[in-house]
Amino acid sequence: MMRPSSDDHEIQVPSLSTRTAKHEPTMGVLDSINLLLACIIGSGIFISAKAVLEYSGSYGLSIVVWIGCGLLCIMGALCYAELGCSYVSSGGDYTYLRVAFGNFMGFLRVWIEVALSRPMIVVLSVLTASNYIVYWFYPTCTPPSIVVKCIASCLLLIVGFINLTSAAATNRLHQVCNYFKIASLLIVIVAGLYLIFRGRVENFAEPFEGSTYGKITSALYAGLFPYSGWNYLNNTIEDLKDPKRTLPRSIVISLLICIFVYFLTFSSYFTALSAYDILMSDATAVSFAERVLPFLLYIIPIGVTMSCVGAASGNIFTIGQMFNVAGRDGLMPHIFSMKHYESNVPMIAISCEIIVSFVFLFFMSNIGKLIICVGMINWICILLASVGLIVLRYKHPNRERPIKVPLIIPILFVSILVVLIVASALTDLENITTSLLLLATAIPAYIFGVIWKKKPSNFNRRYNSFAIMLQKLFHVIHDEHEE
Repeated sequence: MMRPSSDDHEIQVPSLSTRTAKHEPTMGVLDSINLLLACIIGSGIFISAKAVLEYSGSYGLSIVVWIGCGLLCIMGALCYAELGCSYVSSGGDYTYLRVAFGNFMGFLRVWIEVALSRPMIVVLSVLTASNYIVYWFYPTCTPPSIVVKCIASCLLLIVGFINLTSAAATNRLHQVCNYFKIASLLIVIVAGLYLIFRGRVENFAEPFEGSTYGKITSALYAGLFPYSGWNYLNNTIEDLKDPKRTLPRSIVISLLICIFVYFLTFSSYFTALSAYDILMSDATAVSFAERVLPFLLYIIPIGVTMSCVGAASGNIFTIGQMFNVAGRDGLMPHIFSMKHYESNVPMIAISCEIIVSFVFLFFMSNIGKLIICVGMINWICILLASVGLIVLRYKHPNRERPIKVPLIIPILFVSILVVLIVASALTDLENITTSLLLLATAIPAYIFGVIWKKKPSNFNRRYNSFAIMLQKLFHVIHDEHEE
């Protein structure tokens, strides 16, 4: 069952000076930048390029969106740097929301991460990989959706199996996928720069021609999606050397690099493809390769597919820590944090993520809709965490804050996010309604799992029997090294 939860969570969260290190921190600025770049630069640029152009209408406005989204993330990064150094916990913004607003907000963040955000990103990744694979067989027409879903299902099963097998095998998969990701981006960027050098700049002549502003909020959500992961470093703050210096510098430098890479990649597409060509293609990088060098037609799909597979695997692999912290705090069933007695893999947590991902794959498989909904959901949570920073300034005025950003920064950041979310509610009612309905699923889950403590003895007996059965089936035990 769920452990009893504590309402006074603030006293349990150490600051930098009061934390007790379990091991010597190993990550400096360069290590942190490498980690963030691996988390941020992935399948997003291949997934979102078409969506950003579709909602903005032109190359020029798309570039404004890409750069603006990156700068917005930098503002958020400064807020998270203060939170990360003030409340040192591997729970990240789950911890910040719980300290600022109580158990429900903490549970809401966990629920979003494990039941909504991560599965949706996993589905986005395998669907994109599937689209690039089927492009070989349907180069001139739209492939049947059942074929795309079947290939995506196979990829999800393969990724899930590898994650369940061992952490070492999963890490090897991530390394291989990172090589393919870097190679694919380099091929696109180098080819684009070569074409610009050769004078292929006609698509840049009138960059803002065709711009549409009616769905600019959707364009912003699509543009923010490839930057997802900029706040992941907060979850590893216990491993950072000199977090006061390392955390803000690493996040800001990483985001600036991402802005530059995304600008080059998106611009490279336009050296060989018109806006119409990009909008008509379900595999933009393949269409680009087909126009530039035909032999790349067989290389780019493999690179993008492996990049997307790596993104799907990474989101499944890193979910264990969230289950572990939430289970320890009594906001999730503790059985989810149990790990295999030999491989140390949280098998039940990973299996749960795979099952939920299959639900989204078959009932919500529109890539454009998934991008917008996952963006809305994640940025609502980031908005709440940023409001929490302001609340905690007054709730814990004497708290040690090694980094203390000017109050105008979180206020401005919160204001921009409020305008973005309200504007999206007015201009994209369907997706904001879907997002809010998905968020609302946390309410009955919280009532049943956390508030309702005195469940019938018959239910408890059946639950315990089911939990024991799962332990025997997956050979999982309690982690002996939990906090």
